[in-house]
Amino acid sequence: MSALKRVDEVIITSTSWLVAYLTLQMCLVVLLGVFTRYVLNNSLAWTEELARYSMMWLSWLGGGLALRRGSHIAVEFLTDALPPSARAVVVLAGRLGVFFFLGVCLWYGADLTSRVSMQSTIALGISMQVPYAAIPVGSFMMAYHLLALMAFPWARTERSKTEVQV
Repeated sequence: MSALKRVDEVIITSTSWLVAYLTLQMCLVVLLGVFTRYVLNNSLAWTEELARYSMMWLSWLGGGLALRRGSHIAVEFLTDALPPSARAVVVLAGRLGVFFFLGVCLWYGADLTSRVSMQSTIALGISMQVPYAAIPVGSFMMAYHLLALMAFPWARTERSKTEVQV
């Protein structure tokens, strides 16, 4: 196994574990918030904020994993009807469009993250850079996974057997 493939697997595994942790954390924090509000009649101020910021990170990082696994929603009836050479051109054009969009998200996300450096969250008291950093970090990770799909032969996966065909 090449060193590049090992690094790629470490990135995928660590991101998957982080997304799983964020999902569990978000669920537990929401349950804690509901319990303290409706059972104890004394809600915790920070639960909603932590759940919201966890969801931001979860969405941006999970989006990269979904992109890598081909799990994003797609309308494929047009590309499936094309001959293989034309299909390859259309898929490449789509991937380049997504890559451009991710570059824009990365650029403006980094700018936005730097602009909120002097602000802090209301309930948690952490820098607003922490939640906003999900945008450039997630955009970078999605761009990485997109490049991996295009460059690494081992990154390409077959369609899932559970995928619904319309």
